Amino acid sequence: MSDIPTETAEGLHPDVRPGTRFNKVWIIPIIALLLGAWLVKNNLDHQGEIVLIRFENAAGIKEGKTEIKCRSVNIGMVEEITLTEDLGVELEVRIKPQHLHLIRDDSRFWVEKPRVQGASISGLNTLISGAFLQLDPGVGQKGTRDFDGLEAPPVTPLTVEGLRLTLTAEFPGSVGIGSGIYFNDSVIGRVESRVFNMDTRTVNFGIFIEEEYSDLITDHSLFWQSSGINLRIGADGFDLELPSLDSLVAGRISVGVPTGLPPGEPIADEMILALFKSQEAAQNTTFQGGVEFLLLLNESLRGLKVGSPVEFRGLRIGRVGQISYKLIDNVNIQTIPVLIQLDTRLMASHFPPSVLDEGENGFKDALKNGLRASLKSGNLLTGQLYVDLDYYPNETYAGVELQGDIIVLPTVHTGLEGIGTQVSSLLEKFNQLDIEELIAKVGQTSDEATRALDNVNRAMVSSKGVVADAQTTLKEIAETVKSLNAILISEDTKAISTSLRETLAQVNQSLEPLSNNGTVYGDLRRTMDELRAAIRSINRMTTEIADKPNSLLFGKDSNTKKIPRARR
Repeated sequence: MSDIPTETAEGLHPDVRPGTRFNKVWIIPIIALLLGAWLVKNNLDHQGEIVLIRFENAAGIKEGKTEIKCRSVNIGMVEEITLTEDLGVELEVRIKPQHLHLIRDDSRFWVEKPRVQGASISGLNTLISGAFLQLDPGVGQKGTRDFDGLEAPPVTPLTVEGLRLTLTAEFPGSVGIGSGIYFNDSVIGRVESRVFNMDTRTVNFGIFIEEEYSDLITDHSLFWQSSGINLRIGADGFDLELPSLDSLVAGRISVGVPTGLPPGEPIADEMILALFKSQEAAQNTTFQGGVEFLLLLNESLRGLKVGSPVEFRGLRIGRVGQISYKLIDNVNIQTIPVLIQLDTRLMASHFPPSVLDEGENGFKDALKNGLRASLKSGNLLTGQLYVDLDYYPNETYAGVELQGDIIVLPTVHTGLEGIGTQVSSLLEKFNQLDIEELIAKVGQTSDEATRALDNVNRAMVSSKGVVADAQTTLKEIAETVKSLNAILISEDTKAISTSLRETLAQVNQSLEPLSNNGTVYGDLRRTMDELRAAIRSINRMTTEIADKPNSLLFGKDSNTKKIPRARR
Protein backbone atom coordinates (compact mmCIF):
# COMPACT_ATOMS: atom_id res chain seq x y z
CA MET A 1 0.00 0.00 0.00
CA SER A 2 1.16 3.44 -0.63
CA ASP A 3 2.22 5.61 2.20
CA ILE A 4 1.03 8.82 0.47
CA PRO A 5 -1.33 10.65 2.70
CA THR A 6 -4.72 11.41 1.43
CA GLU A 7 -6.95 14.26 2.28
CA THR A 8 -10.53 14.36 2.37
CA ALA A 9 -12.48 16.44 -0.13
CA GLU A 10 -13.37 18.85 2.55
CA GLY A 11 -9.71 19.80 3.17
CA LEU A 12 -8.93 20.91 -0.49
CA HIS A 13 -9.51 24.76 -1.25
CA PRO A 14 -8.22 26.49 -4.63
CA ASP A 15 -6.33 29.83 -4.46
CA VAL A 16 -8.29 32.11 -6.83
CA ARG A 17 -6.66 35.51 -7.79
CA PRO A 18 -7.82 38.21 -10.33
CA GLY A 19 -5.78 38.24 -13.65
CA THR A 20 -3.60 41.32 -14.70
CA ARG A 21 -5.14 43.22 -17.72
CA PHE A 22 -1.97 45.25 -18.80
CA ASN A 23 1.53 43.95 -18.79
CA LYS A 24 4.22 46.52 -18.08
CA VAL A 25 6.40 45.00 -20.72
CA TRP A 26 4.30 46.72 -23.41
CA ILE A 27 5.21 50.23 -22.21
CA ILE A 28 8.49 50.35 -24.09
CA PRO A 29 7.08 49.33 -27.53
CA ILE A 30 4.25 51.81 -27.15
CA ILE A 31 6.62 54.65 -26.35
CA ALA A 32 8.81 53.68 -29.28
CA LEU A 33 5.79 53.63 -31.57
CA LEU A 34 4.66 57.08 -30.45
CA LEU A 35 8.13 58.48 -30.79
CA GLY A 36 8.45 57.07 -34.29
CA ALA A 37 5.11 58.56 -35.31
CA TRP A 38 6.15 61.94 -33.99
CA LEU A 39 9.45 61.76 -35.84
CA VAL A 40 7.70 60.83 -39.08
CA LYS A 41 5.22 63.67 -38.70
CA ASN A 42 7.96 66.11 -37.80
CA ASN A 43 10.01 64.99 -40.79
CA LEU A 44 7.06 65.37 -43.12
CA ASP A 45 6.27 68.77 -41.73
CA HIS A 46 9.82 69.98 -42.33
CA GLN A 47 10.07 68.49 -45.81
CA GLY A 48 7.39 70.79 -47.23
CA GLU A 49 5.52 70.08 -50.46
CA ILE A 50 6.48 69.22 -54.01
CA VAL A 51 5.92 71.85 -56.73
CA LEU A 52 6.15 70.94 -60.43
CA ILE A 53 7.87 73.44 -62.76
CA ARG A 54 8.36 72.94 -66.51
CA PHE A 55 11.17 74.47 -68.60
CA GLU A 56 12.45 74.00 -72.14
CA ASN A 57 15.78 72.67 -70.87
CA ALA A 58 17.62 72.04 -67.62
CA ALA A 59 20.80 73.96 -68.38
CA GLY A 60 22.69 74.63 -65.14
CA ILE A 61 20.16 72.75 -62.94
CA LYS A 62 21.26 69.72 -60.85
CA GLU A 63 19.26 67.37 -58.63
CA GLY A 64 19.85 67.86 -54.93
CA LYS A 65 22.13 70.88 -55.53
CA THR A 66 20.16 73.61 -57.30
CA GLU A 67 18.36 75.83 -54.80
CA ILE A 68 15.20 77.84 -55.23
CA LYS A 69 15.33 81.35 -53.79
CA CYS A 70 13.07 84.31 -53.19
CA ARG A 71 14.77 87.66 -52.54
CA SER A 72 18.07 85.75 -52.17
CA VAL A 73 16.60 83.53 -49.36
CA ASN A 74 16.69 79.74 -49.79
CA ILE A 75 13.15 78.37 -49.72
CA GLY A 76 13.59 74.94 -51.32
CA MET A 77 15.63 72.51 -53.40
CA VAL A 78 15.33 70.74 -56.74
CA GLU A 79 14.82 67.03 -55.99
CA GLU A 80 14.22 65.43 -59.38
CA ILE A 81 14.57 66.30 -63.07
CA THR A 82 12.42 64.43 -65.60
CA LEU A 83 12.39 64.59 -69.40
CA THR A 84 8.81 64.76 -70.70
CA GLU A 85 7.39 63.18 -73.84
CA ASP A 86 7.49 66.48 -75.75
CA LEU A 87 11.22 66.82 -74.89
CA GLY A 88 10.56 69.39 -72.23
CA VAL A 89 11.96 69.33 -68.70
CA GLU A 90 9.89 68.89 -65.55
CA LEU A 91 11.38 69.75 -62.18
CA GLU A 92 10.14 68.49 -58.83
CA VAL A 93 10.99 71.21 -56.37
CA ARG A 94 10.39 70.78 -52.66
CA ILE A 95 9.36 74.03 -50.96
CA LYS A 96 9.96 74.42 -47.23
CA PRO A 97 6.71 74.46 -45.25
CA GLN A 98 7.26 77.91 -43.78
CA HIS A 99 7.46 79.36 -47.30
CA LEU A 100 4.50 77.57 -48.89
CA HIS A 101 2.42 80.74 -48.53
CA LEU A 102 4.57 82.30 -51.26
CA ILE A 103 3.33 79.82 -53.86
CA ARG A 104 0.28 81.36 -55.57
CA ASP A 105 -1.51 80.83 -58.86
CA ASP A 106 0.32 83.79 -60.51
CA SER A 107 3.77 82.97 -59.10
CA ARG A 108 6.61 83.04 -61.62
CA PHE A 109 9.74 80.87 -61.72
CA TRP A 110 12.86 81.30 -63.83
CA VAL A 111 16.48 80.19 -63.86
CA GLU A 112 18.86 82.85 -62.62
CA LYS A 113 22.07 82.71 -64.65
CA PRO A 114 24.40 85.15 -66.46
CA ARG A 115 22.54 87.04 -69.20
CA VAL A 116 23.43 89.77 -71.69
CA GLN A 117 20.28 91.44 -73.00
CA GLY A 118 20.46 94.68 -74.97
CA ALA A 119 22.65 97.08 -73.04
CA SER A 120 22.18 95.33 -69.66
CA ILE A 121 24.08 92.46 -68.02
CA SER A 122 22.58 90.44 -65.15
CA GLY A 123 23.22 87.32 -63.10
CA LEU A 124 26.98 87.76 -62.78
CA ASN A 125 26.84 86.46 -59.18
CA THR A 126 25.92 83.01 -60.48
CA LEU A 127 29.34 82.68 -62.09
CA ILE A 128 30.63 81.73 -58.61
CA SER A 129 27.57 80.34 -56.81
CA GLY A 130 26.07 78.54 -59.80
CA ALA A 131 22.60 78.80 -61.34
CA PHE A 132 19.51 78.71 -59.12
CA LEU A 133 15.73 79.03 -59.45
CA GLN A 134 14.21 82.40 -58.63
CA LEU A 135 10.63 82.88 -57.40
CA ASP A 136 8.43 85.94 -57.84
CA PRO A 137 5.61 85.21 -55.32
CA GLY A 138 2.74 87.01 -57.02
CA VAL A 139 -0.49 88.27 -55.49
CA GLY A 140 -3.04 85.59 -56.54
CA GLN A 141 -4.76 82.75 -54.69
CA LYS A 142 -2.88 80.00 -52.83
CA GLY A 143 -2.91 76.28 -53.53
CA THR A 144 -1.45 75.92 -57.07
CA ARG A 145 1.42 73.44 -57.35
CA ASP A 146 1.92 73.25 -61.12
CA PHE A 147 3.69 76.01 -63.10
CA ASP A 148 5.36 76.82 -66.43
CA GLY A 149 8.72 78.44 -65.85
CA LEU A 150 9.90 81.60 -67.64
CA GLU A 151 12.84 81.40 -70.02
CA ALA A 152 13.80 85.01 -69.20
CA PRO A 153 13.40 86.85 -65.89
CA PRO A 154 10.58 89.42 -65.61
CA VAL A 155 11.57 93.07 -65.59
CA THR A 156 9.61 93.95 -62.45
CA PRO A 157 8.07 91.68 -59.76
CA LEU A 158 4.28 91.50 -59.51
CA THR A 159 4.47 92.67 -55.93
CA VAL A 160 5.95 96.05 -56.96
CA GLU A 161 3.30 98.77 -57.10
CA GLY A 162 2.91 100.64 -60.37
CA LEU A 163 0.90 101.10 -63.56
CA ARG A 164 0.83 98.21 -66.02
CA LEU A 165 -0.38 98.84 -69.58
CA THR A 166 -0.39 97.11 -72.97
CA LEU A 167 0.90 98.88 -76.10
CA THR A 168 0.03 97.64 -79.58
CA ALA A 169 2.33 98.34 -82.54
CA GLU A 170 2.23 97.30 -86.17
CA PHE A 171 5.95 97.98 -86.65
CA PRO A 172 7.73 97.39 -83.31
CA GLY A 173 11.22 98.30 -84.49
CA SER A 174 14.02 97.53 -82.03
CA VAL A 175 11.86 97.86 -78.92
CA GLY A 176 12.13 94.73 -76.78
CA ILE A 177 11.96 93.42 -73.24
CA GLY A 178 13.83 95.78 -70.95
CA SER A 179 13.51 98.84 -73.21
CA GLY A 180 13.02 102.05 -71.25
CA ILE A 181 9.89 104.21 -71.11
CA TYR A 182 10.96 107.88 -71.21
CA PHE A 183 9.13 111.07 -70.26
CA ASN A 184 11.12 114.21 -71.18
CA ASP A 185 14.29 112.06 -71.44
CA SER A 186 13.78 110.62 -67.93
CA VAL A 187 13.19 106.89 -67.39
CA ILE A 188 9.81 106.24 -65.76
CA GLY A 189 9.31 102.55 -66.60
CA ARG A 190 10.30 99.49 -68.62
CA VAL A 191 8.94 97.09 -71.24
CA GLU A 192 8.13 93.78 -69.50
CA SER A 193 6.97 91.59 -72.37
CA ARG A 194 6.77 91.39 -76.15
CA VAL A 195 4.27 89.06 -77.83
CA PHE A 196 3.36 88.78 -81.50
CA ASN A 197 -0.38 88.48 -82.12
CA MET A 198 -1.08 86.23 -85.11
CA ASP A 199 -4.70 87.34 -85.42
CA THR A 200 -4.06 91.07 -85.73
CA ARG A 201 -0.50 90.82 -87.11
CA THR A 202 0.63 93.25 -84.42
CA VAL A 203 3.02 93.13 -81.49
CA ASN A 204 1.75 93.64 -77.95
CA PHE A 205 4.10 95.16 -75.39
CA GLY A 206 3.45 94.85 -71.69
CA ILE A 207 4.91 97.92 -70.00
CA PHE A 208 5.34 98.91 -66.37
CA ILE A 209 5.30 102.51 -65.09
CA GLU A 210 6.72 103.09 -61.63
CA GLU A 211 4.24 104.13 -58.96
CA GLU A 212 5.73 107.58 -58.41
CA TYR A 213 5.40 108.40 -62.14
CA SER A 214 2.01 106.81 -62.80
CA ASP A 215 0.21 110.18 -62.64
CA LEU A 216 2.16 111.32 -65.71
CA ILE A 217 0.22 108.85 -67.86
CA THR A 218 -3.22 110.27 -68.68
CA ASP A 219 -5.97 109.75 -71.21
CA HIS A 220 -4.24 112.35 -73.45
CA SER A 221 -0.82 110.67 -73.36
CA LEU A 222 0.66 109.24 -76.54
CA PHE A 223 3.41 106.62 -76.85
CA TRP A 224 5.88 106.52 -79.76
CA GLN A 225 9.13 104.80 -80.66
CA SER A 226 12.31 106.85 -80.44
CA SER A 227 14.94 104.12 -80.78
CA GLY A 228 17.80 104.45 -83.23
CA ILE A 229 19.12 107.49 -85.08
CA ASN A 230 16.24 109.47 -86.57
CA LEU A 231 16.80 112.00 -89.37
CA ARG A 232 13.77 113.94 -90.62
CA ILE A 233 13.84 116.43 -93.47
CA GLY A 234 10.84 118.69 -93.76
CA ALA A 235 9.69 122.25 -94.17
CA ASP A 236 11.24 123.09 -90.80
CA GLY A 237 14.67 121.88 -91.96
CA PHE A 238 16.76 118.98 -90.73
CA ASP A 239 15.85 117.29 -87.45
CA LEU A 240 18.47 114.81 -86.24
CA GLU A 241 17.85 112.80 -83.08
CA LEU A 242 20.78 110.99 -81.50
CA PRO A 243 19.67 108.70 -78.66
CA SER A 244 21.81 107.43 -75.82
CA LEU A 245 23.84 104.23 -76.25
CA ASP A 246 21.36 102.32 -74.08
CA SER A 247 18.44 103.47 -76.23
CA LEU A 248 20.34 102.72 -79.43
CA VAL A 249 21.05 99.13 -78.36
CA ALA A 250 17.96 98.20 -76.35
CA GLY A 251 15.33 100.45 -77.94
CA ARG A 252 13.24 103.19 -76.37
CA ILE A 253 9.62 104.32 -76.02
CA SER A 254 8.73 107.94 -75.34
CA VAL A 255 5.48 109.24 -73.88
CA GLY A 256 4.05 112.74 -73.71
CA VAL A 257 0.98 114.93 -74.13
CA PRO A 258 0.69 116.76 -77.50
CA THR A 259 1.14 120.52 -77.53
CA GLY A 260 -2.10 122.38 -76.95
CA LEU A 261 -3.89 119.58 -75.09
CA PRO A 262 -4.57 119.70 -71.33
CA PRO A 263 -2.75 117.14 -69.15
CA GLY A 264 -5.82 114.93 -68.91
CA GLU A 265 -7.00 112.48 -66.25
CA PRO A 266 -5.05 109.43 -64.93
CA ILE A 267 -5.92 106.14 -66.62
CA ALA A 268 -6.71 102.75 -65.14
CA ASP A 269 -4.44 99.75 -64.95
CA GLU A 270 -4.31 97.12 -67.74
CA MET A 271 -5.49 99.48 -70.51
CA ILE A 272 -4.56 98.84 -74.16
CA LEU A 273 -3.04 101.81 -76.03
CA ALA A 274 -1.38 102.38 -79.42
CA LEU A 275 2.37 102.62 -79.93
CA PHE A 276 3.19 104.94 -82.84
CA LYS A 277 6.23 104.61 -85.07
CA SER A 278 7.38 108.22 -84.54
CA GLN A 279 6.47 111.38 -82.69
CA GLU A 280 5.22 112.95 -85.91
CA ALA A 281 2.83 110.04 -86.47
CA ALA A 282 1.59 110.38 -82.90
CA GLN A 283 1.02 114.13 -83.32
CA ASN A 284 -0.95 113.60 -86.54
CA THR A 285 -3.49 111.46 -84.72
CA THR A 286 -4.40 114.42 -82.50
CA PHE A 287 -5.34 116.64 -85.46
CA GLN A 288 -8.76 118.19 -84.86
CA GLY A 289 -10.12 119.29 -88.19
CA GLY A 290 -11.95 122.58 -88.30
CA VAL A 291 -12.26 125.13 -91.10
CA GLU A 292 -11.12 124.10 -94.58
CA PHE A 293 -10.04 126.42 -97.39
CA LEU A 294 -9.26 125.80 -101.03
CA LEU A 295 -6.22 127.38 -102.70
CA LEU A 296 -5.96 127.68 -106.47
CA LEU A 297 -2.24 127.98 -107.23
CA ASN A 298 -0.78 128.71 -110.67
CA GLU A 299 2.82 127.84 -109.79
CA SER A 300 4.89 124.71 -109.29
CA LEU A 301 4.05 122.71 -106.15
CA ARG A 302 7.28 120.77 -106.14
CA GLY A 303 8.24 120.54 -102.45
CA LEU A 304 4.66 120.81 -101.17
CA LYS A 305 3.05 117.58 -99.99
CA VAL A 306 0.10 116.35 -97.99
CA GLY A 307 0.85 117.08 -94.35
CA SER A 308 2.98 120.17 -95.03
CA PRO A 309 2.42 122.83 -92.38
CA VAL A 310 0.09 125.80 -92.71
CA GLU A 311 1.30 128.81 -90.73
CA PHE A 312 0.09 132.27 -89.88
CA ARG A 313 3.09 134.57 -89.44
CA GLY A 314 5.20 131.72 -88.06
CA LEU A 315 2.45 130.10 -85.93
CA ARG A 316 1.48 126.63 -87.09
CA ILE A 317 -2.29 126.44 -87.36
CA GLY A 318 -2.97 123.56 -89.75
CA ARG A 319 -1.76 121.32 -92.53
CA VAL A 320 -2.16 120.58 -96.22
CA GLY A 321 -4.97 118.03 -96.44
CA GLN A 322 -5.17 117.21 -100.15
CA ILE A 323 -3.67 118.15 -103.50
CA SER A 324 -5.88 117.06 -106.38
CA TYR A 325 -7.80 118.36 -109.39
CA LYS A 326 -10.78 116.38 -108.09
CA LEU A 327 -11.40 119.12 -105.53
CA ILE A 328 -13.03 121.36 -108.14
CA ASP A 329 -15.79 120.78 -110.66
CA ASN A 330 -14.56 122.88 -113.56
CA VAL A 331 -10.95 121.82 -113.99
CA ASN A 332 -8.51 124.51 -115.11
CA ILE A 333 -5.20 122.85 -115.85
CA GLN A 334 -3.36 126.11 -115.21
CA THR A 335 -4.28 126.17 -111.51
CA ILE A 336 -3.71 123.37 -109.04
CA PRO A 337 -6.27 122.98 -106.21
CA VAL A 338 -4.82 122.58 -102.71
CA LEU A 339 -7.02 121.90 -99.69
CA ILE A 340 -5.73 123.25 -96.38
CA GLN A 341 -7.18 122.26 -93.01
CA LEU A 342 -6.98 124.42 -89.90
CA ASP A 343 -6.49 122.61 -86.59
CA THR A 344 -9.09 123.70 -84.04
CA ARG A 345 -6.80 122.73 -81.17
CA LEU A 346 -3.86 124.74 -82.51
CA MET A 347 -6.08 127.71 -83.32
CA ALA A 348 -7.42 127.73 -79.77
CA SER A 349 -3.90 127.63 -78.36
CA HIS A 350 -2.78 130.67 -80.42
CA PHE A 351 -5.83 132.94 -80.64
CA PRO A 352 -8.35 134.21 -78.06
CA PRO A 353 -11.99 133.10 -78.34
CA SER A 354 -13.02 136.58 -79.46
CA VAL A 355 -11.01 136.17 -82.66
CA LEU A 356 -12.21 132.63 -83.35
CA ASP A 357 -15.91 133.43 -82.84
CA GLU A 358 -16.18 136.27 -85.37
CA GLY A 359 -17.83 133.96 -87.89
CA GLU A 360 -18.46 134.73 -91.56
CA ASN A 361 -18.34 138.50 -91.10
CA GLY A 362 -14.94 138.23 -89.45
CA PHE A 363 -13.64 136.21 -92.40
CA LYS A 364 -14.96 138.77 -94.89
CA ASP A 365 -13.28 141.55 -92.95
CA ALA A 366 -10.03 139.57 -93.00
CA LEU A 367 -10.25 139.24 -96.80
CA LYS A 368 -10.93 142.96 -97.16
CA ASN A 369 -7.88 143.71 -95.02
CA GLY A 370 -5.73 141.62 -97.34
CA LEU A 371 -5.64 138.09 -95.87
CA ARG A 372 -3.97 135.93 -98.52
CA ALA A 373 -2.19 132.59 -98.82
CA SER A 374 1.17 132.04 -100.43
CA LEU A 375 3.81 129.37 -100.85
CA LYS A 376 7.05 129.90 -99.01
CA SER A 377 10.26 127.93 -98.79
CA GLY A 378 10.79 126.15 -95.50
CA ASN A 379 14.23 124.84 -96.37
CA LEU A 380 16.45 125.99 -99.22
CA LEU A 381 18.50 122.80 -99.28
CA THR A 382 15.60 120.35 -99.36
CA GLY A 383 13.20 122.55 -101.34
CA GLN A 384 10.35 121.89 -98.89
CA LEU A 385 7.45 124.35 -99.11
CA TYR A 386 4.70 125.36 -96.70
CA VAL A 387 1.56 127.50 -96.91
CA ASP A 388 1.80 130.89 -95.24
CA LEU A 389 -1.18 133.07 -94.35
CA ASP A 390 -0.57 136.77 -93.97
CA TYR A 391 -2.04 140.19 -94.67
CA TYR A 392 -1.23 142.05 -97.90
CA PRO A 393 -3.04 145.43 -97.63
CA ASN A 394 -2.46 146.38 -101.27
CA GLU A 395 -4.42 143.37 -102.58
CA THR A 396 -7.89 144.08 -103.94
CA TYR A 397 -10.99 142.39 -102.49
CA ALA A 398 -13.21 140.62 -105.02
CA GLY A 399 -15.67 138.98 -102.62
CA VAL A 400 -15.99 135.44 -101.29
CA GLU A 401 -15.63 132.67 -103.88
CA LEU A 402 -16.93 129.15 -103.30
CA GLN A 403 -16.06 125.82 -104.87
CA GLY A 404 -18.95 123.63 -103.80
CA ASP A 405 -19.14 124.12 -100.03
CA ILE A 406 -15.49 125.12 -99.62
CA ILE A 407 -14.36 128.75 -99.47
CA VAL A 408 -11.61 129.69 -101.92
CA LEU A 409 -8.88 131.65 -100.17
CA PRO A 410 -7.12 134.13 -102.51
CA THR A 411 -3.40 133.64 -103.05
CA VAL A 412 -0.43 135.84 -103.88
CA HIS A 413 2.70 134.89 -105.77
CA THR A 414 5.88 135.55 -103.78
CA GLY A 415 8.41 133.87 -106.06
CA LEU A 416 10.27 132.39 -103.08
CA GLU A 417 9.58 128.85 -104.18
CA GLY A 418 12.03 129.35 -107.08
CA ILE A 419 14.92 129.79 -104.69
CA GLY A 420 14.98 126.06 -104.01
CA THR A 421 15.26 125.35 -107.73
CA GLN A 422 18.11 127.83 -108.04
CA VAL A 423 19.93 126.29 -105.09
CA SER A 424 19.47 122.81 -106.56
CA SER A 425 20.83 124.02 -109.89
CA LEU A 426 23.79 125.64 -108.12
CA LEU A 427 24.53 122.41 -106.24
CA GLU A 428 24.39 120.43 -109.48
CA LYS A 429 26.89 122.81 -111.07
CA PHE A 430 29.08 122.58 -108.01
CA ASN A 431 28.99 118.79 -108.20
CA GLN A 432 30.13 118.95 -111.82
CA LEU A 433 33.28 120.87 -110.89
CA ASP A 434 36.57 118.99 -110.90
CA ILE A 435 37.57 119.88 -107.36
CA GLU A 436 40.87 117.99 -107.44
CA GLU A 437 42.03 119.77 -110.59
CA LEU A 438 40.92 123.11 -109.15
CA ILE A 439 42.88 122.48 -105.95
CA ALA A 440 45.94 121.55 -107.99
CA LYS A 441 45.69 124.80 -109.98
CA VAL A 442 45.26 126.80 -106.79
CA GLY A 443 48.39 125.16 -105.41
CA GLN A 444 50.35 126.05 -108.55
CA THR A 445 49.07 129.64 -108.41
CA SER A 446 50.10 129.89 -104.78
CA ASP A 447 53.60 128.65 -105.60
CA GLU A 448 53.95 131.16 -108.44
CA ALA A 449 52.67 133.96 -106.20
CA THR A 450 55.20 132.98 -103.54
CA ARG A 451 58.06 133.13 -106.01
CA ALA A 452 56.88 136.49 -107.37
CA LEU A 453 56.63 138.00 -103.91
CA ASP A 454 60.09 136.69 -103.06
CA ASN A 455 61.40 138.64 -106.04
CA VAL A 456 59.51 141.74 -104.88
CA ASN A 457 60.92 141.28 -101.41
CA ARG A 458 64.46 141.13 -102.75
CA ALA A 459 63.77 144.21 -104.87
CA MET A 460 62.47 146.08 -101.85
CA VAL A 461 65.57 145.11 -99.89
CA SER A 462 67.77 146.51 -102.67
CA SER A 463 65.64 149.69 -102.80
CA LYS A 464 66.51 150.45 -99.20
CA GLY A 465 69.87 151.85 -100.42
CA VAL A 466 68.09 154.23 -102.81
CA VAL A 467 65.92 155.52 -100.00
CA ALA A 468 68.98 156.08 -97.82
CA ASP A 469 70.70 158.07 -100.61
CA ALA A 470 67.59 160.23 -101.05
CA GLN A 471 67.51 160.98 -97.34
CA THR A 472 71.21 161.96 -97.41
CA THR A 473 70.56 164.29 -100.34
CA LEU A 474 67.72 165.98 -98.49
CA LYS A 475 69.92 166.50 -95.49
CA GLU A 476 72.64 168.09 -97.69
CA ILE A 477 70.09 170.41 -99.29
CA ALA A 478 68.87 171.46 -95.86
CA GLU A 479 72.44 172.22 -94.77
CA THR A 480 72.97 174.30 -97.91
CA VAL A 481 69.85 176.36 -97.24
CA LYS A 482 71.02 176.99 -93.67
CA SER A 483 74.40 178.17 -94.95
CA LEU A 484 72.78 180.52 -97.43
CA ASN A 485 70.58 181.98 -94.72
CA ALA A 486 73.64 182.56 -92.55
CA ILE A 487 75.41 184.33 -95.40
CA LEU A 488 72.41 186.56 -96.10
CA ILE A 489 72.11 187.78 -92.54
CA SER A 490 75.87 188.26 -91.99
CA GLU A 491 77.52 191.72 -91.97
CA ASP A 492 79.71 190.80 -94.92
CA THR A 493 76.72 190.03 -97.05
CA LYS A 494 75.16 193.36 -96.21
CA ALA A 495 78.22 195.06 -97.62
CA ILE A 496 77.78 193.38 -100.98
CA SER A 497 76.07 195.33 -103.57
CA THR A 498 72.35 195.52 -103.60
CA SER A 499 72.08 193.61 -106.87
CA LEU A 500 74.08 190.70 -105.51
CA ARG A 501 71.99 190.73 -102.34
CA GLU A 502 68.84 190.68 -104.40
CA THR A 503 70.25 187.79 -106.43
CA LEU A 504 71.03 185.82 -103.30
CA ALA A 505 67.58 186.62 -101.97
CA GLN A 506 66.04 185.21 -105.15
CA VAL A 507 68.17 182.06 -104.83
CA ASN A 508 67.14 181.77 -101.21
CA GLN A 509 63.52 182.19 -102.20
CA SER A 510 63.93 179.51 -104.85
CA LEU A 511 65.45 177.08 -102.34
CA GLU A 512 62.93 177.89 -99.60
CA PRO A 513 60.52 175.04 -100.61
CA LEU A 514 63.40 172.60 -100.10
CA SER A 515 64.00 173.72 -96.50
CA ASN A 516 62.70 171.92 -93.41
CA ASN A 517 59.55 174.04 -93.47
CA GLY A 518 59.15 173.99 -97.22
CA THR A 519 56.37 172.30 -99.13
CA VAL A 520 58.68 170.29 -101.38
CA TYR A 521 60.64 168.97 -98.42
CA GLY A 522 57.40 167.99 -96.69
CA ASP A 523 56.11 166.26 -99.81
CA LEU A 524 59.38 164.37 -100.20
CA ARG A 525 59.33 163.37 -96.53
CA ARG A 526 55.75 162.10 -96.75
CA THR A 527 56.62 160.22 -99.91
CA MET A 528 59.56 158.57 -98.15
CA ASP A 529 57.34 157.64 -95.20
CA GLU A 530 54.75 156.11 -97.51
CA LEU A 531 57.48 154.22 -99.37
CA ARG A 532 58.81 152.82 -96.08
CA ALA A 533 55.27 151.79 -95.01
CA ALA A 534 54.75 150.11 -98.37
CA ILE A 535 58.01 148.23 -97.95
CA ARG A 536 56.95 147.04 -94.47
CA SER A 537 53.54 145.92 -95.80
CA ILE A 538 55.18 144.01 -98.64
CA ASN A 539 57.55 142.38 -96.17
CA ARG A 540 54.65 141.28 -93.97
CA MET A 541 52.73 140.03 -96.98
CA THR A 542 55.65 138.02 -98.30
CA THR A 543 56.24 136.54 -94.85
CA GLU A 544 52.57 135.58 -94.51
CA ILE A 545 52.49 133.99 -97.98
CA ALA A 546 55.73 132.14 -97.27
CA ASP A 547 54.15 130.70 -94.11
CA LYS A 548 50.74 130.04 -95.66
CA PRO A 549 50.67 130.21 -99.49
CA ASN A 550 46.90 129.74 -99.77
CA SER A 551 46.28 132.96 -97.78
CA LEU A 552 46.59 134.88 -101.06
CA LEU A 553 43.29 133.26 -102.15
CA PHE A 554 41.48 132.49 -98.90
CA GLY A 555 42.71 135.29 -96.68
CA LYS A 556 44.42 135.22 -93.33
CA ASP A 557 42.97 133.15 -90.50
CA SER A 558 42.04 135.52 -87.67
CA ASN A 559 42.75 132.82 -85.09
CA THR A 560 46.31 132.24 -86.30
CA LYS A 561 48.90 133.43 -83.80
CA LYS A 562 51.80 135.52 -85.07
CA ILE A 563 55.12 133.67 -84.92
CA PRO A 564 57.95 136.04 -83.89
CA ARG A 565 60.82 136.22 -86.36
CA ALA A 566 64.40 137.33 -85.94
CA ARG A 567 65.67 140.54 -87.53
CA ARG A 568 67.39 140.22 -90.86
